[in-house]
Amino acid sequence: MPVRSTTHFTWQVLRAVKRSKKAPVGRTLRLAPTAKTKDGSFLTALVEEGLLARATGNATDPFEATYALTEKGQHAAEYGEYEFQLKPRVSAPQR
Repeated sequence: MPVRSTTHFTWQVLRAVKRSKKAPVGRTLRLAPTAKTKDGSFLTALVEEGLLARATGNATDPFEATYALTEKGQHAAEYGEYEFQLKPRVSAPQR
C-alpha cells in the first residue's frame, strides 16, 4: 500500500485527540480558526480517510460529535504518515 504524509494541521489534530484523556468534542479540534475549518468538513474528511472515528454524534453536526483515533490514526499521530487505499481509475467509455 502507498504511504501518504499528513499535513501539519492534520497531524496537530490527531495529536490533540491522542493527548486527550476522553473523546474530544469536534469544536475543540478546530485548532486554527480559518476559513477551511469553519464548517467542520475537515473532521468529516478525517473520518472518511479512516484516521478518526466518531464516538458519538453524526456527520450533520461535526462540531458536536466526539472523536477517537483509529489504528491508522494512531500511527499517523505518531509518525506523520499513514497507508491509504488507491481509488481505481474510472475510464471514460470509448466511442
